[in-house]
Amino acid sequence: MPEMPEVQTLIDSLLEEDILNKKIKDVTFYMEKLFKNCTPNEFKDFVLNEKIINIDRIGKYLIFHLSNKKVFVVHLRMEGKIFYQDSNSKYDEKHTLLRISFGKKEMRYQDTRKFGTFHIFLEENYKNSKELSKLALDPLQEGFDWKYLKCNISKSNKFIKTALLDQTNVAGIGNIYVDEILFASKIHPESKCNKLTDDNFKTIASNSKKIIKKAIDNKGTTISTYMYKKESKGEFQKFLNVHTKKDSDCVNCKTKITKMKVNGRGTYICSNCQVNKK
Repeated sequence: MPEMPEVQTLIDSLLEEDILNKKIKDVTFYMEKLFKNCTPNEFKDFVLNEKIINIDRIGKYLIFHLSNKKVFVVHLRMEGKIFYQDSNSKYDEKHTLLRISFGKKEMRYQDTRKFGTFHIFLEENYKNSKELSKLALDPLQEGFDWKYLKCNISKSNKFIKTALLDQTNVAGIGNIYVDEILFASKIHPESKCNKLTDDNFKTIASNSKKIIKKAIDNKGTTISTYMYKKESKGEFQKFLNVHTKKDSDCVNCKTKITKMKVNGRGTYICSNCQVNKK
């Protein structure tokens, strides 16, 4: 699943491609269930003849700001991708679910799993939507620090990994980066939140910022299919220390990395560096 670094990389790529301030001339859709608070035709009518004037994000959600104070919001879910390409270029017709035409260029939404979502809002109310209003701060936002993290989760009896994956506690990070953050923090993923110390929270918050920033600097993580544009993959997989590293030597102590399940999520740890003190 694209996480915050992948979403930010996609936004940076689209902005570099000079997508802003181009009039939307046509919309072609191929799957009705992609649209969650409107019909496909309502989406088309909403965006037609508007321009994208900015793109940003909240957590893992892409926010497309249009002219006339309109907004559409995209969540890529498991396998969603957005490509900005020449209109006459070839594309994956089987898995392309939406094409937004600017004339010579098109923005194409491709999704092999077909779980992605599109919503439409006005500028005045999109942050109050049920999808966005419940999201916590992400590690790079102003206000995110160890005290914020502690306030959100220190009373919980849940495992720390489960709590960090909950987007109402911390936005933007998912399975890959939680594994890396907890390894860097030397904290077992099944440590209970209400047993963590202030020093634990300080370490987790600090490593969250460092790892997410480094992942963005390296264009995200490509483990299977993630690409931020055609033929362009992330590079952060080269810096992973535990995630996907089962049976490899720990970079710190040479213990073999193991894989376990934490509330059903595949989880990679060093059992020597990450001791569950319970």
